[in-house]
Amino acid sequence: MFTLAQIEAAHSDVESGKNFPAFAKTIKELGVQTFETYVEDGSTTYNGNDETQVTSAQQYAPLLIYGIVNPEKFLADLRNHQQGNTDFFQFCKDCADSGVFKWIVDLEAKTCTYYDCEGTTVFKEQIPA
Repeated sequence: MFTLAQIEAAHSDVESGKNFPAFAKTIKELGVQTFETYVEDGSTTYNGNDETQVTSAQQYAPLLIYGIVNPEKFLADLRNHQQGNTDFFQFCKDCADSGVFKWIVDLEAKTCTYYDCEGTTVFKEQIPA
């Protein structure tokens, strides 16, 4: 059973997408199986294998999600974030500008899938070990 405080402590070490694989490993060790992050306000729901579920608070004022998905822009922004060039808030703003509504991370499958407002997959990737 994990707590939001434990997850937030692990997340405090994350400066950009460059640190994401280590964060994913840490929270998986806490018992998190999946989590879903909403671009609109940065809130995240974490789910565990023992039916534990915690949700973080809104992280910033709501963003407007652009209605037309731009996969090319999104992939460029994602790569930029993964190289450590943007923080979480900037990445979320970039996602909103590209029409990305949310992402779901499956720590068992080691995948991160990004979705538009209609629930259509924009991009799915493997999380590096």
